[in-house]
Amino acid sequence: MRTLVVAGALALGLASLPLTAADAGSTWRVTVKASTHQVVVGKKLTLQGHVRPGAAAAGTALVVQEKFKPGAKWKPAKTKAKVSQSGTYKATIKPTKAFVHAYRVLMPATKSHAKGVSPTVKVTVYAWTSLVDQDSANDTRMEFGTVHINGKAYRDSVWNDYGDVGTIEFNVNRDCTELRGTFGLSDDSTTGGQGEVSVEADGTSVYSKTFDVGQSVVRSIKLDPAPLKVRLEAHSTSTVDGTAGWGAFGAPQVLCTR
Repeated sequence: MRTLVVAGALALGLASLPLTAADAGSTWRVTVKASTHQVVVGKKLTLQGHVRPGAAAAGTALVVQEKFKPGAKWKPAKTKAKVSQSGTYKATIKPTKAFVHAYRVLMPATKSHAKGVSPTVKVTVYAWTSLVDQDSANDTRMEFGTVHINGKAYRDSVWNDYGDVGTIEFNVNRDCTELRGTFGLSDDSTTGGQGEVSVEADGTSVYSKTFDVGQSVVRSIKLDPAPLKVRLEAHSTSTVDGTAGWGAFGAPQVLCTR
């Protein structure tokens, strides 16, 4: 009986000792989940999760960290988050640079709990960039600069201004998933001229249309799978002698991760 009493007293004494960082359950447990794993620069990304034990964490500000360069150190993201009464949190971020971003969430240490760090989540961030800023190759009779299509000027454009066919390839290195721009004929084409503009992704046709002078269309073209090369072609299809249609790609842009 004496042994049981002593053991019970020791157990009570140990239970009354304060928790330390080495004790089981003393470290904050933090989870994180991203609302999407692909986002465009300027669009919202939401990180949310739980902190356990939730009641003890309620009202505490969290630190959201990010990095997006190889070998870079973690740094605070431009967002704020606080633990709710139920132990949940939500943080909204607007990425500003294209690349694969890594995010994690930190719960600061307190007297009773050691700092907790969530697992890392990765989000691929895309941004629209001018196609003519990409490396080009195999240029045949294509011009760069400002082109007029249907009475409107487009900077950073590509067009054919002589010869029946103009082609050029851009090395997008499998980083780009979409192409957009204004397609039509250069206003330098002759009255009655006609021409075809087309786009290929690694040799597969993804867009082709024939235009008359004064016609144009704004299009966005998915590039799936992401190609190594994008090829633009402008082909004069005029059948009337003395007329020509110079195909033009007004301010083409690609959606890329870098």
